Amino acid sequence: MMLETYRGTYFHPRTQFITIDKSGNVLESDNVLFSLKKGDSLSSVSAFFEGLSAYFDTEEDNDIKFTCIHLERKDQKEYTCDIEFKTFAADQPSLVIIHDFSDHYNYYQEVAQSRNESVINSQILELQNKYLKEKEDFKNTFIANFSHELRNPLTGITAFCSVLEKTDMTLAQQDFVEVIKSSGDHLKNMIGDILEVSKIEVGKLALNEELFNFHELIEMLEFTYTVKAKQKNIAFEVDFDEKIPKYIEADKTRLKQVFENLIENALKFTTSGNVMFAIKANQKRARKVNINLSVQDTGIGIPAEKIDLIFNSFTQLNDSQKFKGTGLGLSIVKGLVELMEGKMTVESEEGVGSTFKINMNLKYPINQEQTSLDKKSEIEKKNFLSKEKYNILLAEDSELAQMAVLKILAQEGNFFLDIITNGEDVIESVIHNEYDLILMDIRMPGTHGDELTKMIRSLPVQNCKTIPILALTANLYDTDKKRYKKMGMTDIIEKPFDESTLLKKIYKYLK
Repeated sequence: MMLETYRGTYFHPRTQFITIDKSGNVLESDNVLFSLKKGDSLSSVSAFFEGLSAYFDTEEDNDIKFTCIHLERKDQKEYTCDIEFKTFAADQPSLVIIHDFSDHYNYYQEVAQSRNESVINSQILELQNKYLKEKEDFKNTFIANFSHELRNPLTGITAFCSVLEKTDMTLAQQDFVEVIKSSGDHLKNMIGDILEVSKIEVGKLALNEELFNFHELIEMLEFTYTVKAKQKNIAFEVDFDEKIPKYIEADKTRLKQVFENLIENALKFTTSGNVMFAIKANQKRARKVNINLSVQDTGIGIPAEKIDLIFNSFTQLNDSQKFKGTGLGLSIVKGLVELMEGKMTVESEEGVGSTFKINMNLKYPINQEQTSLDKKSEIEKKNFLSKEKYNILLAEDSELAQMAVLKILAQEGNFFLDIITNGEDVIESVIHNEYDLILMDIRMPGTHGDELTKMIRSLPVQNCKTIPILALTANLYDTDKKRYKKMGMTDIIEKPFDESTLLKKIYKYLK
């Protein structure tokens, strides 16, 4: 009795049984789903049953099943059903069984839809990632090409300025050369800034730590920016804590870049008053010194609602032509400070001035006295050369770069120079000539310089495995450097290079 009670309470019949005659008219129906009376046509339930009329008067046994049939009652209630149609050979009525599986089909439809949406969303995400990767690859390729194409003419400007400085010039001509050099350096720095931002954004900028005299770096900055500040009739003050260790282990180039960008930014937006550069030591622990650095100015200041915008790439809050620049300096500083695991904050009041603060840890050697960085200046290696003349191969397609290298080496008087402009001719020349050093442009027409280097290293020719091969390139991502080394390149000369940089690298590797 208890079971029957539960069945009556919780069991809801979902199946309707109908018997029909050979004309398709209803004989009996339990009307569980559809209300039918004797004599009604089965097709009044749905036009679907009209398609079964051919089986109504058959005298054979048939058991036909249909799944997922959509049926609608007169009151517009809808069902999704499985239907069984049975006929019998004996003179018996046909049987129609309608199973209501609406909940079942609706559930699986939702599951399928959810799965399809998940697949679609996954595909959309995949397409978005593919688009972003293609966009990033395009940007990096563009920047690499852009940098390469600009650095070749810059190499010509820089190198020929060095050559011109050694000629007899009037005072006016000397001034002109200084203007050209200054403009070239400014353009070089802007190109460098664009590359720095790109490297930081894609996580390809690596720190190269070295031991250097931190106090000397601060003294150099103080001298340089005291002169610059005087030109603007403002004061530049340095408050340096002498308790900071003299020798520091850090990426000197990047640290200097952070300091210079902050100071340059302060000087640019300060027309009266002063700029204060302060560095204080907090504590020393485990061969690390924690420092607070600040650059405070009395410049135009930053509106409170725009402080967060100043670290965006290519952003200049002041639209006037009075304060020129690329808008990359602070973006680079923020990226570098975070790469050095430091923290940067800014306080500013419009019309009063700004203060940029950095907190970071710097490593230092325990024994500062035995550090040998303050030895006498290095004697030029060319004083110890074993030959009067050295054979050098220059693989370079840029005529400006060719002329720059030719002029610089010609002034030295220690070199014979062969110049090749196409990658395909480099191997042939190396096979038939004995060179003491190769200057290899990376982006050579035909075959790139790193691939050519790999070929040279595999040649069964004397000296090919040991000959110094120096890359001439503007592509200096960490992945690029690793690839050059893997291909067998000895060192890198960054474009644009000047006379001093080129000769220093060449003499370093000559025997």
